[in-house]
Amino acid sequence: MSDKTNTPKDTHYAKLRRAYRDEKSGGAPAFRARQPVPPGENAADGLVRLYGLHTVRAALDNPRRKIRKMLVTRNAAERLEIADLAALPFKTELVEPRDIDKITGSDAVHQGVLIEAEPLKAKRLDALGDAKLVLVLDQITDPHN
Repeated sequence: MSDKTNTPKDTHYAKLRRAYRDEKSGGAPAFRARQPVPPGENAADGLVRLYGLHTVRAALDNPRRKIRKMLVTRNAAERLEIADLAALPFKTELVEPRDIDKITGSDAVHQGVLIEAEPLKAKRLDALGDAKLVLVLDQITDPHN
């Protein structure tokens, strides 16, 4: 068994090639990562994009959520227990994971499902009534952690 932990990009030759390429291009970084679209990011027509199994399941179960389109892999449809995509009241497309990657970026954990939906209307703070506790969360990327 080999204890070699270097990958091809770590080799001396690869580092020299990158340094030469960067120097030749004026020092600009050789790799520009595509910025993933954060969950809730605006899509076309003022819609929001939501992705991930738990997020999409919550959206499907929310009667106030008006979903316009769903991109889903066969595996994700099974995990969401959707037997008949055609029976859903919105447009659905059976896709490959790479099709969703093109929208979210390859670093996003979409788990094979993405929906475009109308944003929910914000509630006013005075609608909380006599609530003893108000919890405000911001920029949560994985609520299960």
